[in-house]
Amino acid sequence: MIVVEMILLVIAYTLLSISIFLGILCLKKNIETWETIALMFSLLLLIISSTAETAEKVIRDNPNPNEPTDVFILLAMVLVGLATPLNVMAERRHNLSSFWKKVLYSIAAILFVATIIGFFTNTLDYLQYAASLFLGVSVIASMVLIRVTKPQKRLQHIEKLERIFALIFLLVVPLSLFINFINSEVGQTLKVGFTLPLVFILISANKIWDDLQRLSILKSNVSPNEQHFKNFFLTEREKEIAKLLTKGKTYKQISEELFISLPTVKTHTSNMYKKLKVKNKHELIVMLMN
Repeated sequence: MIVVEMILLVIAYTLLSISIFLGILCLKKNIETWETIALMFSLLLLIISSTAETAEKVIRDNPNPNEPTDVFILLAMVLVGLATPLNVMAERRHNLSSFWKKVLYSIAAILFVATIIGFFTNTLDYLQYAASLFLGVSVIASMVLIRVTKPQKRLQHIEKLERIFALIFLLVVPLSLFINFINSEVGQTLKVGFTLPLVFILISANKIWDDLQRLSILKSNVSPNEQHFKNFFLTEREKEIAKLLTKGKTYKQISEELFISLPTVKTHTSNMYKKLKVKNKHELIVMLMN
């Protein structure tokens, strides 16, 4: 079981590293949110601590049940449990109030402090269940939210993929948790088990595909739909800027190519945001390319 667990962790680590690289590229191009970056880095922290803990089990026959690696795993689980729903809420259109964000932050803060205290009081075994429950509930709730809501305009191109991913996720996570429970009942202690590596793989693979789709739109040679220019009453200058934006040009490159100032480019772009009722450059490009 340990060997299978390590293989899954290596696959997950590789996919997560790729997704972080692509996420940073998207963030620099203003087509990614900080919530997504926070989620990816919390996953990175969790997989590093999980790999260290699994390696410890292989090296030592009787590892200390209250090792620092256990603390890092639980803390990382809490961070992932917090970052996952925050990321989903940022990407979906919903009516959830800010109250639920405050609840998430509060629960995560309590578990974070309790885990640190638990390390010094030798009560990590009990906190492991609390952290696992928080992570499991937050992830499943996030997937349900994906199933019952619509994506933001910038993510409409992957709506079908998101829903399929959520359905698979809702099936895989409970099944994996059940397998881990059976293993623990027969005396095989798998603190990481199969659940977390599968979570890493599913999330990372989905995010890689999403980011590649976004970047491909920016690099596409396909021209925007000319009819949209008429429908949204764009000016000639706005049309010129819109075409360059769809080619992946930065504001600075556009200002140099059109011989206008950088503030002027930003002003025209802001006016287009208002006309098309979008919030950022990526949503604008998606609207014009549809």
